[in-house]
Amino acid sequence: MNIYNGSLVELPKKGKALIITDLHGNLDDYNRFMKIWEEFENKNNHLIITGDFIQNCRKDDKSIEILESVITNYENNDNFHVLLGNHEWSIISGRVIFKAGENLSEKFENLLKSRFGDKYLEKLEIYKEFFKTLPIAVKTGNKVFISHAGPPANIYNINDIINITNSGYPDNKKLFEILWNRCEDYSKDDVNSFLKNVGCNVMVVGHTPVDGTKLVCKNQLIVSSSYSRGKKAFIELDLEKEIKKGKDLLKMAKYLK
Repeated sequence: MNIYNGSLVELPKKGKALIITDLHGNLDDYNRFMKIWEEFENKNNHLIITGDFIQNCRKDDKSIEILESVITNYENNDNFHVLLGNHEWSIISGRVIFKAGENLSEKFENLLKSRFGDKYLEKLEIYKEFFKTLPIAVKTGNKVFISHAGPPANIYNINDIINITNSGYPDNKKLFEILWNRCEDYSKDDVNSFLKNVGCNVMVVGHTPVDGTKLVCKNQLIVSSSYSRGKKAFIELDLEKEIKKGKDLLKMAKYLK
């Protein structure tokens, strides 16, 4: 049985988990992954979206459509897990995000105005409250840690993850780092120290666009499922298999065709 424990989801050593990262308003890719999930879904299997399913600098930004579907699935399926990403965090915190010179925070509000008219502010508050319900990470029974980004510094045990949002959202350094940190922000030793402290062997993150997958710091696998530098990948994680190192995870990567 999966357990929601504060900001952490704990999954048992049973079944499999599809791990999908950074959809960024790409409805076509979202629908393709949902079709894979429909064929894959059973009581022992899980879907994990690691955040940043909204906001894109493309003209065809379908963030609202994805968001509405995600909310429905999340609220009605115990095995459908959605993590907070830095783009969802920006909506909660009111921090503006720019990408390719475009104000994505303003663009998101314009999407809401176009869709909901005078009620867009009311809808924005509903979305903010939904984002605040999202966990920050998943820990599996076979010692895989899954988050949007990171690792953050100054994490000394798993309780630091469980309680990570207790200090709020806008000015929370540990939360900021687990949502924003990229490779240049940490070392191999940082990754291994973090994993030891949270009781895991390897970690999966999104956030940084790569060509499908990229194994860094030996035990961290970066995955790009939609917003990528080439191939689009996802992980079919066998929750019953022993995972000792990053290469064990890399063997479980699959690609959209």
